[in-house]
Amino acid sequence: MRCLVIVLPWLWATITAFALDPSRPLATHAHHIWRSEDGLLQDTVSALLESKDGFLWIGTEAGLVRFDGATFDHYSRLSLPRFEHNDVQCLAEGSDGAIWIGTSEPGLYRFRQGEIHALGLADGLPDQPIRRLLRDRKGTLWAAPLEGPLLRFDGNRFQPVPTDAARLRIRVLALDEEGGLWVGTAGSGLWRLQEGRLVLAALTASEITALEIDADGQVLVGTRAQGLMALREGRLEVPIWARRLPPKPICSLMRDRQGSLWIGLEQAGLFRRSPSGQVEPSPRSLGSRWTPLSLLEDSSGALWAGSEDRGLRVIYPVPFQPLPVLGAEPEEPAWMVCQDTQGTVWCLTGDQALGRVSQGRVEPVHPDVPLGGPISCLWPRRGGGLWIGTRNGELWAMEQGLFRRIRGAEPSHPDPIISLFEDTQKRLWVATSRQGLIQWTPGAAPVRFPAIQGVVAMTGGASGPLYLASRTQGLGLLVSNQVRWLGRSEGLGSNGVNTLHLDSEGSLWVGTMDGLRRYQDGIFQTFGGRPGPLLLAIHAIMEDSAHRMWLSTGQGVLQVQRAALIRSLSIAGPVPGILFDHHDGMPSRETNGGPQPTAWLTREGELYFPTSRGLTRLDGRLPPPPGTPLRLHILKAEGDEIILPDTQPIQVPPGTHRFEVYYTATSLTRSDKVRFRYRLEGLEHTWNEVGDRRFSAYSNLPPGSYRFVLQAWRLGEEGPPKQVTLEVKVQPYFYQRPAFWGLGVILAITFGWWLLRLRLQQVEARSAVLGERNRMAREIHDHLAQGFTGVLLQLEAAEAKLGRMQGDPAPVLTRLDHARNLAVASLQEARRSVMVLRPRKPEGTDLLGALRLLADRLLAGTDIQVELAVMGKPRALRENLEEELLRMAQELMTNALRHGKARWVRVVLEYESRRVRINVEDDGRGFDPSAAVAGYGMRSIRESISKLGGHMDIDSSQGLGSRITITLPNRRWRP
Repeated sequence: MRCLVIVLPWLWATITAFALDPSRPLATHAHHIWRSEDGLLQDTVSALLESKDGFLWIGTEAGLVRFDGATFDHYSRLSLPRFEHNDVQCLAEGSDGAIWIGTSEPGLYRFRQGEIHALGLADGLPDQPIRRLLRDRKGTLWAAPLEGPLLRFDGNRFQPVPTDAARLRIRVLALDEEGGLWVGTAGSGLWRLQEGRLVLAALTASEITALEIDADGQVLVGTRAQGLMALREGRLEVPIWARRLPPKPICSLMRDRQGSLWIGLEQAGLFRRSPSGQVEPSPRSLGSRWTPLSLLEDSSGALWAGSEDRGLRVIYPVPFQPLPVLGAEPEEPAWMVCQDTQGTVWCLTGDQALGRVSQGRVEPVHPDVPLGGPISCLWPRRGGGLWIGTRNGELWAMEQGLFRRIRGAEPSHPDPIISLFEDTQKRLWVATSRQGLIQWTPGAAPVRFPAIQGVVAMTGGASGPLYLASRTQGLGLLVSNQVRWLGRSEGLGSNGVNTLHLDSEGSLWVGTMDGLRRYQDGIFQTFGGRPGPLLLAIHAIMEDSAHRMWLSTGQGVLQVQRAALIRSLSIAGPVPGILFDHHDGMPSRETNGGPQPTAWLTREGELYFPTSRGLTRLDGRLPPPPGTPLRLHILKAEGDEIILPDTQPIQVPPGTHRFEVYYTATSLTRSDKVRFRYRLEGLEHTWNEVGDRRFSAYSNLPPGSYRFVLQAWRLGEEGPPKQVTLEVKVQPYFYQRPAFWGLGVILAITFGWWLLRLRLQQVEARSAVLGERNRMAREIHDHLAQGFTGVLLQLEAAEAKLGRMQGDPAPVLTRLDHARNLAVASLQEARRSVMVLRPRKPEGTDLLGALRLLADRLLAGTDIQVELAVMGKPRALRENLEEELLRMAQELMTNALRHGKARWVRVVLEYESRRVRINVEDDGRGFDPSAAVAGYGMRSIRESISKLGGHMDIDSSQGLGSRITITLPNRRWRP
């Protein structure tokens, strides 16, 4: 897919190429003003400094400001508590990149990497404000207090410089070409540093306010009362040329790289004295009654001026030069432009007025005879002069300033002439609004084509067809007096054509309302697959000797190599080009798109473009050299609006929802041409094209290590973009760390193993209990029960035999009957013991119901009273816990009945949140809890309680009954 890369014009490579051209009037350069409403802290700018990293530092009465060309960053007491005084008087940069700040209060501040450090008496500074700071070429920092000796910083503290004067009031410091230090004072004259000591160079009673050394080594001195002076043979004298300056106090002096001297006057504005000696005031747009307090030429050659109460101002070079109309209102539109065979450039401006370009301006030209109406079109005559058409259909020829009417080529009825064109065979083609196209050759009858109407541009017509542009019919081919129109259905891709250009290879370039086309071998070729200048309405097409195509559009002037355009037809990719607009000196980026000629390339290589705000000129002979490299800066990283520490890598806390990186690229002028893109490697594979946006944001980044890659370029720079990277590490929560997951796996395996062991233990325990019960049941059945059965059989046999004997067997039978009954009872007890060896809760009943059934079975046929009660909210317990409680209650009730001889028994079941309690109380004989208990039942109860993690409380004494309380935890898992 083809697209256009828009690039910035005129990026100067050398130092002098950046400077303001002294031969060009200041009004032809671009200028801009920033005030407090634009982001400046305060409108009085007393100090300016460009640091090595490309930032502009601005000292104001309200604090320090850092400027990257697009954004102002403020530093004052509000943001830096240690910065106690906001009134900045002077600035200097240390060898380590620190910014030294002098204010209206005693002491100095040293600002570096966002931290500020105050210096005072302990560092060798006097108890007075520092008025001036300067770092020489050796890196030594010099400081001038309000009153006192000059100070030199030795790296640890400030040391006074010896001088013969008892007291100096230093007002300004300056360096000459050899690095020598000059000092201007108030009332003590001009001093110079020689061999580590200040010596007097010239004496003056006036206060010296500015110093500068010109290219010839002459010292220029600005004073408050005597104006501008020069040092000559130990005396200060006013140069002759300086007498042309207004009689105002000198506030500032500066010499730029081109050798021009800039002079700031109190309430008189800024003046420039060029190397040729011409003195010129600053443009009117900057005003005349303002005071330049500080001057600075940055690395791009732009001139910055800090003013008193008038903000920050800048003048910088631009490639385009506006051409004002002499005696006309500013910003009058221009419509047409062309160059005749004598080299004169003509144009139509304002209300269709004819003008001639001369000495950087447009001079109106008044015809020597009245024309029949306003001029509607122009075209150069091959014989010299101009062809001129009017709105009422008159055709005129202008030669050597004289106007002559050409009646034979005019329309038969008054009809506006839209456009004119003279081909190489000197045939003149006249396009009218309603009466068609007229071909006129001197000495021959005109040929009319009434069907060809509304032609706005023409080209060709020599040995090939005459190409016609119509905004309604498209592209026309006139061959052998026959015309064929090509429109949207024939591949034009647009309804109309604005302009035409026939190149040296015979290809026709067509500018339409929908972009650029090429017509070759009967086929239309389209440029631009993405939105961009190649898809805008094309107003004019020109090609210079270097085969660069110049396209006039409604969004500026586009310059692109013809070879690059042709190559883009077969190879997908961006088309490198340069887009000029109002930031490059054009009065307006909107060029006019009427009938031809709406732009012109002169034989000297200059290009003229009519715009909606006047005519502008570009010297196309100067190739654009490469620009100085951009300086990219990562300003800060934030996590949830909290600035993260500047570490490598940046540590992002766990749980951060929004991660932001703020960045910039220093370009003090034309910052609107800077473009950015970024990506977060480890998360993204494609670039985020963000235009001139200076921050990035990510939400809910997963834990891990990333690399933030930032690229920036100025539109028009060749070569790869500049790039910086930032390592980022998003910290995980503890549960997101690999160690946690490894520990979790180990714990899960351990827990599973523990569960398996617990289950095996439970199965083994249940199997052991079941086996023991079966063993006991077998023993009871095989031994005790069988023995009782045998006794019963023997007793029954003896009873039968005694019944057959003679005599009275009643006493024997009675005893036998008693023995038999006792054996039956014992047998029943043995069978009951087998059944209740491990009592179980009946299905469908709770623990209280099971206790009630157990009590009914144990006490059936007796007069013993049993009371059952429950406390708390009953709930389901573990099966094994209910079985243990049921067995313990059975054992305790059995003991109360058999051994305690109780008459009543109370059983209370208590439910609590984490435990269950059973209380068995009776009125039997009781027992001594401290005595050893030989019974198997109580030992079994204690063993079970110990395993379950509970405890048993016994309250009993001989003859007073007993109360036994068993408390068990209701835990889900056993230890």
